Amino acid sequence: MATLSKGNYFDPELVSDLINKVQGKSSLVILSQQRPIPFNGQKEFTFTMDNEIDIVAENAPKSHGGISIDPITIIPIKVEYGARVSDEFLYAAEEEKINIIKAFNDGYAKKIAKGLDLMAMHGVNPRTGVASAVIGANHFDAAVTQKVTYTSADPDANIEAAVALVQGAGGAVTGTAMSTVFSSALAAMRTGGDTNIRLFPELAWGANPGSINGLKTDINGTVSAGGKDLAILGDFANMFKWGYAKQIPFEVIRYGDPDNSGKDLKGYNQVYLRSETYLGWGIMDASNFARIVNPSDTTFVAVQEGGATGTADTTSIKFTFSEDVHGLSAANITLTDGTGKATKGALTGSGKVYSLAVTAVTEGNIAVKIADIGGHTFPTTAATVAVYAEA
Repeated sequence: MATLSKGNYFDPELVSDLINKVQGKSSLVILSQQRPIPFNGQKEFTFTMDNEIDIVAENAPKSHGGISIDPITIIPIKVEYGARVSDEFLYAAEEEKINIIKAFNDGYAKKIAKGLDLMAMHGVNPRTGVASAVIGANHFDAAVTQKVTYTSADPDANIEAAVALVQGAGGAVTGTAMSTVFSSALAAMRTGGDTNIRLFPELAWGANPGSINGLKTDINGTVSAGGKDLAILGDFANMFKWGYAKQIPFEVIRYGDPDNSGKDLKGYNQVYLRSETYLGWGIMDASNFARIVNPSDTTFVAVQEGGATGTADTTSIKFTFSEDVHGLSAANITLTDGTGKATKGALTGSGKVYSLAVTAVTEGNIAVKIADIGGHTFPTTAATVAVYAEA
């Protein structure tokens, strides 16, 4: 049978069957659009029109609108799966071989579906659960910095806050992927009072209705597999692309130890079925998405900058955080007078390091506290910072 010889590809019918099954079991595939991609990658362009349309009077000059173009290259990543079967497979009737391959195809489709979500959502190698250097930052956990802290008592408010973040950034919301924990919290919400009816009856008993309040939705354990995410929402229809290379190699290996298990195939009367698939994806614009997350306990060290006791005023307070922080503003920071005083100004910085400008400094100690923001909880005890002033 030609399709079973070493180095050949899955029959086109089986490839179609494989991808159809993936479409039914991956949240990202359900919520987004799929297209074949070439082996050497595919460049996508995102266009930003810088201004609004302009009314032009008769005989009047036309002004420049402006456009920004940002290219994003979708590069396919090779993934593989293999399984040992009895070498009786080699001598089975043609129909039986087809049944075995279809069973392998069905299982492989489920693995690809779960793997695509794990890779594109969390950036991990699905088999090891460890962050993949091959994927790098091409995943939602790294790229999407707009976050809302999960509140189990009111997950509906979390959704509204996340939608506000996306829409505030000029984006649209076409779908949401949520974990089973988040859907269960929504299902438990009730109106209260005498009627006390369910707010989301379509989610009762672990249901996955496909849409909630008219928004396309998929419920999947892969969403929370990264540890922090409870839900991801945004413009999946237009701002997330994925694809596969049509040729999917399929091998029947008869000799050796291809899975490094320490068991020789011939010695155990086995053959090894292996398939490789090239998958690629790209997040076109991360500001079109938001994540609802369990917050991280984020610590920081705060020290004054620019000042020296009795000779120079402190000009700023430098914050060094234990992890990257996004969405921090001066409004989140409180300075309380102690033996010293300072008036806060503008906040600059990104990632782990920020700087808060200060003026009207009186030498001594001040207390510094940061209010919790989306995705981060900060110490409840204020930090003490010594500030200096010219005598």
